[in-house]
Amino acid sequence: MSDAWSPKIAAFVVQALDLEIAPLDLVPEIVALKREDTSGISAVELQSSVGPTPFLVYHYQVANGDQSRFDADIATLEKAAALDSPGPRIVAHASTGDEAFILTTTPSVQRSLTGRTETKPARPPMPIERARTRVPDRLIDKLREANRLAGDWLTAIRTAGENGNDLSLTDQEAALALFLLDDRSIQDLLQALNVLISTARNQAGEALG
Repeated sequence: MSDAWSPKIAAFVVQALDLEIAPLDLVPEIVALKREDTSGISAVELQSSVGPTPFLVYHYQVANGDQSRFDADIATLEKAAALDSPGPRIVAHASTGDEAFILTTTPSVQRSLTGRTETKPARPPMPIERARTRVPDRLIDKLREANRLAGDWLTAIRTAGENGNDLSLTDQEAALALFLLDDRSIQDLLQALNVLISTARNQAGEALG
């Protein structure tokens, strides 16, 4: 459901991406993730030459004192990009005097939109014996920790829902969601888990067969 910000966000996105559609046609696609008195976050997914493309739009009512937050968010996002840290990447930003907007997407989508190729630093391969003996133990510890943290988050979400609290995404949750949408974020992890599970099932089947 749209709100007073949705038409403004749609107009900004259309202009920032030079879309050949009317801003009002984009309004139904704007999903409000967070709304505060002077700021908020919205999501929108568009079709592009690289397929379904997710975006986050941060908006600010700078006339009411959120200019410092807008400036701080710009600086944080630019620093994350310079350090190649996980998280949203700026596609465009604009300030109209009273309002300001930041359009972000995943690192992989930003690279596709700007025509840049990924330049990963060369990483020497780990010795096979070490990778197959030490890495599994480390993966177990980290996966247990990640599962525990996921459980803590799910419990907090369920409790907030039961108490009737606002379930809109926080800034940190929105950034995490966008990180997970990036095709390189946990690609190696998912592939490794798939190989491990498939191999274990095949070996178990052969032992029982």
